[in-house]
Amino acid sequence: MRKTTRYHSDRFRLNNQLMWPILLILFLSPFAFGSTKPSLWLLWSLLISLCGAVLFGRMALSNARFRIAPRNLPVLFCLFVLLGAFMVFQALPLGVSSAAASIADTGVLITLDTISLTPHDTILALVRWATYGLLFFLVLQITSNPRRAHAFINLLYWAIVVHAVVGLLFLLQFGDTILGIPKWKYFGSALGGFINRNSFATFLSFGSVLGVNLMIERMTERLSGKGDTSILGTYLGKGGVVVIGLGWLILVITLIATNSRMGLFAGCCGMIASVVLALAKKSANTNRTGIWLLLLVIPVFVGLGMLGYGTLFLERLGRVGDASDVRMQLYQQVLQMIEARPLLGFGGDSFEYAYPLFHQAPVSVDLVWDKAHSTYLSLWAEYGLFFGSLPMLIVAIIVLQLGAAYVKAPGQDMLIRSGLCVILVGALHSLVDFSLEIEAVTFAFVASVATAWARQFELRNAGTREGS
Repeated sequence: MRKTTRYHSDRFRLNNQLMWPILLILFLSPFAFGSTKPSLWLLWSLLISLCGAVLFGRMALSNARFRIAPRNLPVLFCLFVLLGAFMVFQALPLGVSSAAASIADTGVLITLDTISLTPHDTILALVRWATYGLLFFLVLQITSNPRRAHAFINLLYWAIVVHAVVGLLFLLQFGDTILGIPKWKYFGSALGGFINRNSFATFLSFGSVLGVNLMIERMTERLSGKGDTSILGTYLGKGGVVVIGLGWLILVITLIATNSRMGLFAGCCGMIASVVLALAKKSANTNRTGIWLLLLVIPVFVGLGMLGYGTLFLERLGRVGDASDVRMQLYQQVLQMIEARPLLGFGGDSFEYAYPLFHQAPVSVDLVWDKAHSTYLSLWAEYGLFFGSLPMLIVAIIVLQLGAAYVKAPGQDMLIRSGLCVILVGALHSLVDFSLEIEAVTFAFVASVATAWARQFELRNAGTREGS
C-alpha cells in the first residue's frame, strides 16, 4: 500500500493519544522548580523520547507518513541540526587544542583539548536542544488537525492558569513558600513551582497571551456562526468569554504578584500586540467593538491588580535605575567574554564556569553570576557569534512565516496570532533575563510556537489537507 499524507485513521488516533502525555509533561515540568536540574532534563528527555519512539514505531506499522515531516521545514531543520553538530564539535576531543585566559586574574590560563570549557555540560545542553526539537516535531503532529490544535491550546492555557492559582495560594495562604518548601530568596513574590520570579512571570505571560487570543476568538465565533452564537452563550456559556476572562484575570494578578518588572512589561506587550493584530486584520467576522473593549480592559485590569497586589512591584520599579546599572556592568564583562572567543564560544552551558575568568569589580562578588541575564549574550558567549545566532535566526524565520500566513489567512486566526505574540514575549524578556534558558518555560514556548507553525502549514497546504 502506498504511504499517504492524507487522512489516515491510525495516525488520527495516534495523534489524539499522543496529545495527553505531552500535555502532562508541559503541566508537570514547572512544578519541579521549573526543571532546572540535569536529572529533570534527562527525565523529560526520556519521556519525550519514548513518546517519539511510540509515534515513529506505530507510524511505520501503519504504513503512514507524517502529516508534517522534516522535509516540510528544510531550512529550520538544517539550522537546527547545524547547531547540534556544533555542540558535538565543542564537546569532543577532536585534536583541537584551545586555551581560556582570565582577564580577572592574568596569571590564569586553562589549556583544554576541547573547545568547550565544560564538555560534559555541553553534552547536557545538546540533550536539551534535542528534546526541544523533538517536542516541536511531536506538537506539529498533534496540532496538524485544526480541531485538535484548538483543544491543545485551550488545555495548555488552563494548565498555566492552574499554575497561577497554585502560585497565589502558596504566596498568600501557605506561608509564602515554594510548594510548601521554605524560600531562600524572592520573599513576597509569587513563584509557583519555580525558583525564579522572572521565569514564572514569562510562563504566566505566555498564558495571558493565550487567554487574550482565546477571548478574541470566542467573540469572533459569534459572527462566524460557530458553536453557541447567542450573546449569552458567547459570553457566559461553556468556554465563553467570561469564563476564559476569569482565568486570564487570575493570570494577570499572579503575574503582578511575581514582582517581575520586565515580565509584566513583556506580558503587557504580548497582550496588547494580540489585540492590535486582531484589529489590523479586517474581515467580515471580526467583532471590532468587543476587541476594542478588550484593548481598554487590559490596562484597566493591570492597574487594578497593581492596587491590590503590586506594592512590592512598585517598590522594585523605583529601583530600576540601580538594577540597570548593575546589569550594564555585567553585560560589559559578558561582551569581553564574547570578544575573547567570537567564533567558537566557551561551550554550551559553560557560562557559569567561564564567567569567573572575567568577573571583576564593579560587578558584585557577593553574588553567584551563573547566568548572563540576557539569553542573546549567553548564546553568543557559549556558541560564538555565528552559531549562537542560529536559534535567533530559526525564530526569525518562523516569525516571517507566521506573519505571512496571518496576512494571507481569510479571517482571524487565533493560533497564528498566539504564536507571534508568545514569541514577542519571549524575545523581549530574553533581552534582560534568562527565562528561555529554563526548561519548563521553553517547553511552553516551543509548544505554542509549534502549534502556530502547524496552523500556517495547514493554511499553506489547504488544498491537500483532509485531516490527520
